[in-house]
Amino acid sequence: MKPDALFDVTDVAVVGASPGKHYSSSVISNLIAHGLSPERVYPVNPRYESVEGLACYSDLASLPTRPSLVVSVVGTNLVDAVLDQVIDCGVPAVLFIADGFSESGRAGVERQLALADKAEKHSVALLGPNSLGYAAPARGIGAWVGGVLPTELIAGNVALAFQSSGMLNLVMGQVAERRIGISGAVSVGNEAVLDLADFVQYYAADEETNVLGVVLESTTRPRALASALLAADAAGKIVVVLSIGKSERGMLNAASHAGRMATSGRVWDALYRQVGAVVVDDLSDFLDTIALAGGTPAGTDFSGLAMATISGGDCGMLSDMADSIGLKLSDVTPATQAALDDGLSRAGILANPLDVRNTRTSAPDVFWGSLTALASDENVKILALRMNFSAEPGPSLVEMYTDLAERVRGAGAVCVFMSRVQEVHSPTWYELFHSLNTPFLTSYGGALRAFGHLQRHPTRNSMVEPDAKFQSLPEALEEVHVGEAMLWQETVQWLDERRIPYIKSRLALTPEDAVKQAEDLGFPVVMKGVLPGLAHKSDHKLVELGIRDESAAAGAAHKLFKRLTRLLGGQHGEPAIEIQVMAEGGAEFFLGAHRDPILGPVLSFGLGGIFLEVLNDVAYALPPITERQATALLSELKGWAVLTGARGREPLDVAALAALVSRFSQAVADDAAIIGAVDLNPVMVFPAGRGVVAVDAYCERNR
Repeated sequence: MKPDALFDVTDVAVVGASPGKHYSSSVISNLIAHGLSPERVYPVNPRYESVEGLACYSDLASLPTRPSLVVSVVGTNLVDAVLDQVIDCGVPAVLFIADGFSESGRAGVERQLALADKAEKHSVALLGPNSLGYAAPARGIGAWVGGVLPTELIAGNVALAFQSSGMLNLVMGQVAERRIGISGAVSVGNEAVLDLADFVQYYAADEETNVLGVVLESTTRPRALASALLAADAAGKIVVVLSIGKSERGMLNAASHAGRMATSGRVWDALYRQVGAVVVDDLSDFLDTIALAGGTPAGTDFSGLAMATISGGDCGMLSDMADSIGLKLSDVTPATQAALDDGLSRAGILANPLDVRNTRTSAPDVFWGSLTALASDENVKILALRMNFSAEPGPSLVEMYTDLAERVRGAGAVCVFMSRVQEVHSPTWYELFHSLNTPFLTSYGGALRAFGHLQRHPTRNSMVEPDAKFQSLPEALEEVHVGEAMLWQETVQWLDERRIPYIKSRLALTPEDAVKQAEDLGFPVVMKGVLPGLAHKSDHKLVELGIRDESAAAGAAHKLFKRLTRLLGGQHGEPAIEIQVMAEGGAEFFLGAHRDPILGPVLSFGLGGIFLEVLNDVAYALPPITERQATALLSELKGWAVLTGARGREPLDVAALAALVSRFSQAVADDAAIIGAVDLNPVMVFPAGRGVVAVDAYCERNR
């Protein structure tokens, strides 16, 4: 369902309004403060004649007009009755605040399902339950119950869509105080009808929105969410995501407090990469990143970053901080370097970050000339400045900051202001920077992290396929069962049908047959014990390498059958031996897929050995991916240098490996209903031009 009705509001009824109650007073005050005239706000409660100075009505039917929105602040037991009134009066949208639904056990889940069914049947845009509301300043909507906002929200180009009402309550106060303009903000609550994907899709198409800030715990509609995020990226929006509940403890919390399933952080990060989202780690980073993205022109080139301060020590610290997070600072041209050396009377001065010292007062022409030269440099696209602060911005500081903003823009760069730490406490400073239409970032650490996030954004977009359909992502959550191991013959057949190269091999059911098959394949060979459901053969000493003659083959075969019989322990099963041509001269790689409880099939791949076991050097992706995407992920592995020929070694066949990863990903996506898990380990990657081949495989089918 589309949430459009929530944003076309002229009259609001507050059902359950009561004098002096927190939710009632908050939402009525916020509605009026953000654009609705008091005559358009209707408290509804049969127990009162007036609430908050407004005439109170007994029910929705007695109102002088049909409201376009109902905000319900009644308890859980009355929610259903309120929805009946909403339907009877033809109200298109309703916000439910009450908790006690899907987050509170089986009975609550059933209540929520019944509520959603009724609302959807009558095409009611239902937000909640368990939501603190939403706001859209440019449309005069402040349906927020989480407290009276201390400062009026201002209209802007940043939209906020949160699954955490408490976090949004904090952020609403922060964006109001910091004068970060928003096009909208919504707390989706329990998502009975309208969910996060619906609002992301809405803001993706919203012309007032350039930046979308999302706080996400989980989703019940993975494919819809991914498609909405991709649509936002395709529309040129910068999507900033704070993904919570990614750690083991965080996943437990997501399940306990919101009734949502959770999945690991690296899998979520794989999705965010494939939809072009910027991922941040905490609310401070979130606020600074949306402030920077929302306060700079669309299409700003963040790779062309320069900084200037009034402290030499600050310049050294900024250089160290930038280096530690991989933030790129622009090199200036020789002409700019010469102008700065001359103006500041110091040969070979560090141009970026630039220390202009106390020249604003001691040598104003040098101050303005140096900053103009830096902002005019052809490599500098954005100039971040840290200048003087005081308790309040007096006339001289207002004049300075105004001139700085104008001169930097006049020189062709984007202007950003920042402070070292939280130096600013007066709202007047935020009003000043808002009036100058320049972002203000409140600490060096937050500023540099925000620049880093946005600088890396185009690189992340190398993983985006604009036409991706996310065919393997579930449309709704599915129960994940333990898979059933496929037989060796079934596994090899599946690989063959999917054109996934597998080493030339045979299967033998007796030691004697194993020797014969080895002779037919030609020595040297490898022998492996095979039991249904046994994945890690080497852990059980079921791999014999380098068998070079008939005698060695007989000894290895008898040894393996003895071990297989011992492992069976009298249980039903048929031991067998796989005989393979010996693959030599390549590097070991692993390629696999498993089923995530939320996002469905997930690819994982990387170099084997120490890269996997010690460095945990693993790439993740949601299938299918293209060869271009596979190459991009391979290039980010710590073992990339091994693949491309480190220390004089012969480069390996990266092109064939990327093609294999892509083809394997398509097979996993196509057969998602059948295949539950696959492990190709190892895959041998040979020198360039000689290809790749899997030498061991384990597959599980879905039960």
